[in-house]
Amino acid sequence: MSILPAGRRGRAALPALLAAVVLVTAACGAPASQDSYPKRDIQLIVPYPAGSAIDATSRSLVEVVNDEGKLGRRVQVVNREGGAGSVGTTATLSAKPDGHTIGLVPDGPLTLLPRTEEVSYDPAAISVISEITTSPVLFVVPGDSPYKSIGDLVAAAKARPGVITIAEGPLNYAIPAGKFEQLTGTRFKHVKFDGDQATVTALLGGNVEVGVMQLAGGTAQLKAGKLRALGIASAEPIELAPEIQTFTQQDVALEWEAYNVLIAPKGLPGDVQRKLSEVFGSAVKSQKFAEAAQKLGLVVSGADGESAKARLAKKTAEAANLIAPK
Repeated sequence: MSILPAGRRGRAALPALLAAVVLVTAACGAPASQDSYPKRDIQLIVPYPAGSAIDATSRSLVEVVNDEGKLGRRVQVVNREGGAGSVGTTATLSAKPDGHTIGLVPDGPLTLLPRTEEVSYDPAAISVISEITTSPVLFVVPGDSPYKSIGDLVAAAKARPGVITIAEGPLNYAIPAGKFEQLTGTRFKHVKFDGDQATVTALLGGNVEVGVMQLAGGTAQLKAGKLRALGIASAEPIELAPEIQTFTQQDVALEWEAYNVLIAPKGLPGDVQRKLSEVFGSAVKSQKFAEAAQKLGLVVSGADGESAKARLAKKTAEAANLIAPK
């Protein structure tokens, strides 16, 4: 039996009662903390088809993340192609902002596409986790093409205006293709494809004469000699493919770079974003991803979310001068 008076017994029990209430509240409805995230496997949406450059990027990155096991759950790649990237981007940004649905998307659906058509998302209302890779754009031809250089292509295009077929598609390809025509006074017959794999298939099948793509999309075929790169739209030759001359080296002032960013819906809790940034940042900086990136023809970035978001804003502003408003 307690030796405290009844009133004092009640006051003494009050702290314990309050502590119990706090514990029950935390268990039933407190915001999720980093320690409790993730509660299930994570879907990483890729807005382009299997076999595309960004699909290869995503699968290589996810393999490292899953092997490192720092999330305690698996990350699964889900391809949601269509609409030049808008379908998958919409699926990512319309998901619940709890970190269980994220996306690895090219900058185009965020910086360029909203300038040309109505999209079902606000490209500024996003959580940017990090920038994964950057990639200058290439012009490529089949290995047996008569075009050996940008000069050859320009001469042929001037001799046959509007006849030579060029495969492009997403705006990150369509814009440099259009700028090339302006800079060289040429005109091509444009054919749109939704992803690098479709362009490669068309090139190898003899259905188009020139393709615009990222290095990662054609690396295997370039190494095998099935495709030939005419020029790369980087400021300087890149370490991964120093044998490919830049457009500038061939007297065409064309520079254009695409990049892939890891995003989530707006409102992602801060601790969840930090967890994702930490886990994916570790994977991007790993030797395993560096080796995979080199084989795929990727330039590793690893810029943090703040830097990546600033870069998106800068390219969005540039797009206003490059694309007529919808």
